[in-house]
Amino acid sequence: MLDMRLAAARCEDAARAAAYLRHAADEERHARMLERLANTWAARVGGEAERPVAADFEGLYDRLGEERFLAFVHRGEGRATRQFEAYRAHFEARGEPRTAAVFARLIKDERFHEAYTGELLEELAGSPEAARAALRRVAWWEAWRRYRRAGRALAGLLYQGSMAALYLTLAPLMLLIRLVRPVRRGWLPPDA
Repeated sequence: MLDMRLAAARCEDAARAAAYLRHAADEERHARMLERLANTWAARVGGEAERPVAADFEGLYDRLGEERFLAFVHRGEGRATRQFEAYRAHFEARGEPRTAAVFARLIKDERFHEAYTGELLEELAGSPEAARAALRRVAWWEAWRRYRRAGRALAGLLYQGSMAALYLTLAPLMLLIRLVRPVRRGWLPPDA
């Protein structure tokens, strides 16, 4: 939602900026629908509703440029459609028609977003082939981004593990040093 709002503010084409703004409004509505759904489910199981999460954005329109940004959004909308379809099917199978209906409404919007971003991407890229090339470039960029994020998470775990191993390894050495050179307390004579 925030990245779409930023795209609307930065885009020089009024028609595309308006489309981005409508998209941002849809995403905000989706967030509210999912929040209500989460609160309903939390109340059902006797839990507490989650506190609102502070939203953040990545400035993707500025980082990627409009063409790659549209390719990124197009791919994301396709993933969201497939994910929401799985959720809808799950809740239908569980006999939860109200929850399934929420996901059905989301799917309708996601399909629309996927279609319009595909059309805008093709228009902006200049041809279907150029749009497919932009989608491939963004797919590689997303893979690289996932790799870097996984690397950061793995590096943190590796650091914690290696430091724990180092401290455990050095503990006997510390005891050995205390035996060889006991700690003296108080004032020491000058020749000590």
